[in-house]
Amino acid sequence: MEDNIKQHHFTVVIPTRERCDTLKHSLRTCIMQQYDNLEIIVSDNFSQDHTREVVEAYQDPRIRYINTGERISMTDNFEFALSHVKPEGYIIYIGDDDGLLPNSIRDINAIIHKTGAEVVRWEPATYIWPGVYRDREPHLTIPSLKSNMITRKSSSVIRDVLSFERIFTSLPMIYMRAAVSYKLIRKVKSLSKKFFHSMTPDVYSGFAIAGSIDNFVDLERPYGLVGSSKHSNGASATGSSSYKEPFQKYLSEPNPSFHPSLVFTCSLPLIIVDSFLQAKDELPYFHELEIDKRLLLFKMMEDTALRAEDNYMECKSAVLQLAQMHNLKDAAKQAIEANPMKLPGSSRKVSLYNIVRACFLLSHQFGSDIQKKSIGVNCAYLDVKNIYDASLLCHHILGLHDVNFFGFSSVISSALLRMKRKVEGISK
Repeated sequence: MEDNIKQHHFTVVIPTRERCDTLKHSLRTCIMQQYDNLEIIVSDNFSQDHTREVVEAYQDPRIRYINTGERISMTDNFEFALSHVKPEGYIIYIGDDDGLLPNSIRDINAIIHKTGAEVVRWEPATYIWPGVYRDREPHLTIPSLKSNMITRKSSSVIRDVLSFERIFTSLPMIYMRAAVSYKLIRKVKSLSKKFFHSMTPDVYSGFAIAGSIDNFVDLERPYGLVGSSKHSNGASATGSSSYKEPFQKYLSEPNPSFHPSLVFTCSLPLIIVDSFLQAKDELPYFHELEIDKRLLLFKMMEDTALRAEDNYMECKSAVLQLAQMHNLKDAAKQAIEANPMKLPGSSRKVSLYNIVRACFLLSHQFGSDIQKKSIGVNCAYLDVKNIYDASLLCHHILGLHDVNFFGFSSVISSALLRMKRKVEGISK
């Protein structure tokens, strides 16, 4: 990196509530950033644990602690934090069990300097914290080793997400996936008084940001890590986590209302559509776009078919209610018949995790083709116990790829082979 590149001001916002055990590691990934023009705002949603002590223990002048003074919803905490951001530079939100990679702010700043982009999106690595899932060990997944930079047309991404042809995380969400200029955020706020309007503020932000800009810069290389811990709402909501409390606590809060044309249930396709419809009501960018409700019913049933029986039945009930509201009874019947509830354990052998694990153990399959693949690392056999450790491991692997232009494949293959022998109990 050139030393004379202008340092844009960056604000990293961490909304939190009673998660000081993971927050301390997330904060550590932020303060290790070698970047001076940086502020880290920890927005504490009236925690009753040691959150404030954890934050103040770092004694880093770039950290600013704020407290809501009373318990508010997650969306309101996102908005509360935004009201304390300096009106300049770029903003990134991360969760209190997520993290940044070393020097990611510096590298993103260099990309902004080169492109002049108001929005820079990336695909983060993912880290499963210890003890979260019943059948999964701690795991790091790096989605790509490439460094490609693509200019995306926002309208195309939005349409693809609404037709379920592209995953919703392809949107430039300010939460863990994008650095967004304050100028753009101010533009959105001027149209709807506040920035976040949905009970899922991360998804809503993706639509709001994409709708307000023609193009955004999309990076294949990860600059942060999404963590899945015992506190994660997403894992808790789907029933895949061993912990049920996070989602139950989330539902008990005074969250923004679900869109009146929908019926709430824990269904990802439905939540995506709710966020879009909320954005459509608040912002002038989406008037020509309509939701294919028949397709939505099918996607809801498809999404829930592999879930536990209680999840399946709740979603089925919501589909039938939606069909009644929108005169789509035949579509609902077809969606349910096409997606019967799977027997317990029927999908285990083909789960994404077991595919990644198999690829990990069969190290010879990586070979010279490593640069075209994602990398999965079983952290149970390494000294990786939290998001900070995972960020260092991810950074190290990416660094090996960057400097070892022809030997990286053999390095990784050798390491995976040694791990395979350890797992199988074969002495070297």
